[in-house]
Amino acid sequence: MTQPPITSENAGQLTEFARATRGWITEIRWSPNGRALAVAGATGVALFAFDGNLTLRGVLEGHESHVKGMAINSDGTLIASGSADTTIRLWDLKLGGKFTVLRGHTDAVNAVAFSADDALLASGSGDKTIRLWDVASGQTRTILQGHTDEITCVAFCRQLLASGSWDKTLRLWDIELGICRAILQHDDWVRDLAVHNSLIASVSKDGNLRLWDVESGELHYQVMGHEGGSDGVSFSPDGTLLATCGRDTLIKIWNAADGQQVGLIEGHEKPVLSVDFGAYLASGSGDNMVRIWGVQS
Repeated sequence: MTQPPITSENAGQLTEFARATRGWITEIRWSPNGRALAVAGATGVALFAFDGNLTLRGVLEGHESHVKGMAINSDGTLIASGSADTTIRLWDLKLGGKFTVLRGHTDAVNAVAFSADDALLASGSGDKTIRLWDVASGQTRTILQGHTDEITCVAFCRQLLASGSWDKTLRLWDIELGICRAILQHDDWVRDLAVHNSLIASVSKDGNLRLWDVESGELHYQVMGHEGGSDGVSFSPDGTLLATCGRDTLIKIWNAADGQQVGLIEGHEKPVLSVDFGAYLASGSGDNMVRIWGVQS
């Protein structure tokens, strides 16, 4: 199924292609091949096939509380889920969803992310720490400490790890040395971040979208994104666009180079909590709906 790419020229004309109802939604992620969508929430991680329609194929269940964060490795064979039960599960889809449990955090695991080579998994927790795990052994390799409040999001960026927190900061960590290289500031707690090459986009309860340079820590721009707070952010595959979502029930699309808004999507009835760009744009909301948006060919 060939889909015209979403660009700054057509971002204002996106239409809904598919939708599905899925209870309480915390995070959504496309598979690397774009033919499946994983949806994290109260009962686990739901796996939907996408061929123009969303079809539920299975649910990865077993956590003792809701799933708060989720990541998919680069070939789509491994899913990591972080839960309010303080554990992480690594689900091997090649083995029918067989899982390994990673233990070590003492509070909810809010976010997880795979490194580019899939060898490491980062997890951010309500216990104010980040753990780097060896994926092959399931053992903790490093514990990063420095945030003064709950950690909400993590993402690898080249040789660094980025993390956001309720303490209103975005921190950049040297993975090898286990030290914080830079502290970047928001006006309220950081809810999500996204990485493309040497750029980091972050969104916050303060409503702002900010774009940072990883190497220098320089703030390229700051724009007001969503009244009441921004919840999610995602780069388009080529890095030219950013999608954000928030408490105002809206999805906005921005030119990543200069922060100019080029698209607006209305349709959800409650706050939009997560967005993920692929060939299509996926959104998950407090209205218990997953929606897929794209360009009509």
